[in-house]
Amino acid sequence: MKEIFEQLILDFYTDTIPEPGLRLFELPELPDNVRKAFVFVGMRRSGKTWAMYQQIQQLLEKGIDKKKILYINFEDDRLSSMESNDFQNILDAYFSVYPQHIGAKDLHFFFDEIHEIDNWQKFIRRVLDRESINIYISGSSAKLLSKEIASVLRGRTIVIEIFPFSFKEYLTYNQVELKKKYTSKQKSEISFHLKEYLTYGGFPEAVSMKKNFHRNLLQGYIDVVIYRDIVERYSISNIHVVKELLKFCIKNASSLMSINKTYQRFKSHGKKIGKNSIYQYMDYFEDAYCIFTVPMYSHSMNKQNVNPKKIYVIDQGLITSYTIKPEFEEASRLENTVFCQLRRNTENIFYYKTNSGKEVDFLTINSDGSIQLIQVSVSLSNIETKKREIGAIVEAMNELSIDSAKIITIENNEKIKTDFGIISCIPLWKWLLA
Repeated sequence: MKEIFEQLILDFYTDTIPEPGLRLFELPELPDNVRKAFVFVGMRRSGKTWAMYQQIQQLLEKGIDKKKILYINFEDDRLSSMESNDFQNILDAYFSVYPQHIGAKDLHFFFDEIHEIDNWQKFIRRVLDRESINIYISGSSAKLLSKEIASVLRGRTIVIEIFPFSFKEYLTYNQVELKKKYTSKQKSEISFHLKEYLTYGGFPEAVSMKKNFHRNLLQGYIDVVIYRDIVERYSISNIHVVKELLKFCIKNASSLMSINKTYQRFKSHGKKIGKNSIYQYMDYFEDAYCIFTVPMYSHSMNKQNVNPKKIYVIDQGLITSYTIKPEFEEASRLENTVFCQLRRNTENIFYYKTNSGKEVDFLTINSDGSIQLIQVSVSLSNIETKKREIGAIVEAMNELSIDSAKIITIENNEKIKTDFGIISCIPLWKWLLA
């Protein structure tokens, strides 16, 4: 195995480092006496490897010698027979190839999909404790990483979540210059890209490929998540039901989901699955960063638990790839896009139900404890729609004693004064680029 690692090290040094589309993340500079591993997590194909390449490029731009950087992808077929006791061979091979770097303080080792090998966390902990090497690792399962980080790497990691392209990243990839102000022509160009982004999403590979392959590509991603991150990992035999449940979640993105109603639905269709299994499978979907669930806002945990949760998917392009209802798709993709943008910045996301039963799509809690209300609607051109959306958010503002809120639509741009404060109607593109 040492010889294989020596070959991988030499291959990396001679290969050209890819230059990926810009990802908007920044790793903090750590003092020399602080030893932490940077952990990139996210759904498969969302861009974790490219995020690593970007970090490598930035190190090279800072003048770090490429020989002081190591990148290993543990899904490489040459490592298929690797076992946990082979990890030491990585260090032995590297310092055999570059003995002059023994004791160097500015070494950077990148371990992509390292969780494919058992007991990886013990190796990482040992390197952090005994070597002055900067460690970067990636994984496709949130639960796998969080569980093992909590038990072995507690306090020794900085986690960076990698999502598919944000709209800013999408525009940058398509070579659209980001500005503070735009001409009418530039706004039209952004409008075109926004429509494409809402329809096909931001998975890097999907953005680069022709639209004809979009549906098959993203459905293929879901198949990999099901078989690699769920079925294989948890030894599940009921594969068909797992796949049907995940497809059901994607098709009903941006909707409330009741576990009891879902159970009754599957039961009526002759699908053998228990309620506890549905809860478990939903947890697995979230662990794999495929879907997210949003609870109702309440100070009572019991109320949060007994009320249905809203479900969202990691990327709005998945909705297009699994559904054929254009009108529902437009509203669903819009709300899902807003959720994904919020989720990039916070996990404190809820929906709000007023005392009279009206619903506000999003309530987020900022780091300072303040609350933000956001309603999402395709358009406010219909008088009844506008009345309904404003009525719900005004009622919520009154109950929560908040004097401002937002309604995000495709095109509306206005401020609405109410008895309880101001509602800002903001076009989606402007909000995404703010």
